[in-house]
Amino acid sequence: MSKPFSFFLVTDPHYFETALGAEGEAYEARSRVDQKCIAETGAIIDAEFARIAADTETDVILIPGDLIFDGEKESHVGFREKLRRLQQAGKKIYLITARHDYNSYSSAFRGSERVEVEHTDRSELREFYKDFGFSDAIATYERDGLSYVAQLADGIRLLALNCDGDTKDFKGLWDDQLQWAKEQIQKAHDEGQYIFAMTHYPLLPASPVMYLIGDAKLTDWQKTADFLADAGLDLIFTGHMHMQSLTEHTSKSGNKITDICTGSLVGCPAYYRRVTFLAEGKIQIQSIATGEFEWKDKGDKTAAEYFQWRFDRMITDLIDAMAFDFPFFAAKFGGEEKMKKFKPVITFFGKGMQKWTIGSLAKLLHISVDPSIKNILLKDIGLSFVRNIFVGNEPYVKGTPVYDAMEKILKRLSPILHQVEKKVGGKNPMLSDLSGFILKTIGDEKQLDYEAVLTTNAAVYQK
Repeated sequence: MSKPFSFFLVTDPHYFETALGAEGEAYEARSRVDQKCIAETGAIIDAEFARIAADTETDVILIPGDLIFDGEKESHVGFREKLRRLQQAGKKIYLITARHDYNSYSSAFRGSERVEVEHTDRSELREFYKDFGFSDAIATYERDGLSYVAQLADGIRLLALNCDGDTKDFKGLWDDQLQWAKEQIQKAHDEGQYIFAMTHYPLLPASPVMYLIGDAKLTDWQKTADFLADAGLDLIFTGHMHMQSLTEHTSKSGNKITDICTGSLVGCPAYYRRVTFLAEGKIQIQSIATGEFEWKDKGDKTAAEYFQWRFDRMITDLIDAMAFDFPFFAAKFGGEEKMKKFKPVITFFGKGMQKWTIGSLAKLLHISVDPSIKNILLKDIGLSFVRNIFVGNEPYVKGTPVYDAMEKILKRLSPILHQVEKKVGGKNPMLSDLSGFILKTIGDEKQLDYEAVLTTNAAVYQK
């Protein structure tokens, strides 16, 4: 590599062709429970792609899946045209597809109904997007043709891994796919090439709470992470969770791999990355906020304010439903029948969060908290906890007033928590220490989710 090489990493654009129908009661109901914008995707993508096209320093763009909203054929046609305009501006694009890119039932929003529209089969995707990585592949995983290796620059290769699995419950990499990946990693190293990967689902859970969410990481993630790290892969870029995170994992053999997950281009946290390969195996990770865009209903909000308002509305609606609309809340966690035994507790805490402050809870528990946080509603601090998990760089670290208050509250509640730990800790070791679990979730001591300079093994293999 004769000079620094850089690429943009743009995840989860979820383009929706609004001509299909994106208004009315059905759309509003869907929009209120969605982290990403939907109708606005065209305006957001056009504005940001124009900024990327104008950048004269970086000509390569990687997109790890969920290109469109939900498999609509017209959305694919529209998104491909946007990619072609980037190509015409001199950009080279490498992408993989993911589960939102195909569907047996794609729909649009018209009035009070969702209506079926022409969908896309998974088997069509490679040919449809052949000009965006697939046709330039120097190696292809033949099982489905959707994973490949590409030469990005002198001395640098991309291992693009499709992780759709069985397109149902298994969201991961098949054993023969992993073996193929291992062979490609070894081949790259033998030929003096540094190779890194991208896949759609995160390889690693980026927060303690993500250990509990099934699709927050690849199926069999521990086995897969160990396998890839031991094969010599030390860097992977991911999306799907619409969150900013940088997570490290060390295999049992002592080999490290880093997962860099990036927020969606079209929903809070709305960011993309610029990755630059420096000398001596160093790489620089930079985060770029999705910029301003024109939208009729944005009012006087900036883009950042609009994205956060959309996210906060989604979480606030859920917190309010704990108190006032249990069927709506339960629907998000398996349905009323599954959740009915928890209804009294959920409703009690839901109503309490509407009126209790940190100070009133502290008084009830006979503990002291910093005066600066006494008047914060539990509803607002709960919203902040959830938002920060996705936004990254969780600020409530040890020594901050909120962390110290939570530590005291949890210590006071320890007799209750210990009883819960006895019931759930055996099934899930992550929950055997609930206080530690919660405190690690709200505070990230590393603070590397946005900007970082990492040391890779590039200097070892590049010749």
